[in-house]
Amino acid sequence: MAALQQPVWPVGDALRSFATVVADNGSEEGFNPGTVSTFRGEPALRIAKKDIMQLALPFQHALVGRFSYSRPPMETVRKFFLELGLKGECAVALLDSNHVLIRPTLEEDYTRLFVRRTWFIKSSPMTLSKWSLDFKANKEISIAPVWVSFPGLPIPFFDRQVLNKLASVLGRLLKVDAATGDLRRPSVARVLVEMDVTQTPVTRIWIGEEEYGFWQNVEYEDWPEFCHFCERFGHDQQICFKKNPALKPNKNPQPQQTLPRPTWIPRQGKKVRRGMQQSTMAGEAGGVEGAEAFVLDQGQPEG
Repeated sequence: MAALQQPVWPVGDALRSFATVVADNGSEEGFNPGTVSTFRGEPALRIAKKDIMQLALPFQHALVGRFSYSRPPMETVRKFFLELGLKGECAVALLDSNHVLIRPTLEEDYTRLFVRRTWFIKSSPMTLSKWSLDFKANKEISIAPVWVSFPGLPIPFFDRQVLNKLASVLGRLLKVDAATGDLRRPSVARVLVEMDVTQTPVTRIWIGEEEYGFWQNVEYEDWPEFCHFCERFGHDQQICFKKNPALKPNKNPQPQQTLPRPTWIPRQGKKVRRGMQQSTMAGEAGGVEGAEAFVLDQGQPEG
């Protein structure tokens, strides 16, 4: 039997809304649940890409919450989202022991949750990543929200449609900064863009025509670290424990040798610090004057 092949979905499709992908592939014919056929001599259900995307349409705002340590009870997790003050509904379901599927109905709530990335539920950190068709518990899709700035962008280009087009060069626009939307800070345009962080960041964009236009610089805030080896956020390959096991801290370090704590014991009307006896005795035997430093004279009684 042929080896099993894992499903592979283009990351670029995840950066676009599923509705856009469906529209680009044509949806006039309606949804087709597939045709029973064969693939390389084995049974198959052939489904067109546009139909797969249409199936995934209800999950376009879905996120995956990962608990690296202990996960609170699902009742506690659901209560957390209920009390978060989201504007729409948000369903939460268990994927496995460490992952939950979070489905806000509004993109505004999706953006609010995703831009923070890490939330704490009863002191348990929950890291969010974008859900994808090929979700795997041991990997994260390399898409993250990133604040992008266009410094010195001419004021007429603060138009939301233009900003949306500029953002589409980098990924998918999630949000326009409030100060940008109402021109309170016309020195820079700032937008939140959903991007594939494995791609080399674009540093400038040409705006205009062939012989009439200008180069617009692009700046990024807090570019997320993503490891290409283990496919996780939070670090790069150079410090990846899976790629470099020797870098992993030793959980059972050798105990350090400590000196015994000095105690006082009576000795011929004087007190001597235990642990110093050998030095004191050596001083008595050899006439070393320094030994007196280890003997405390309590003094003789009067009379």
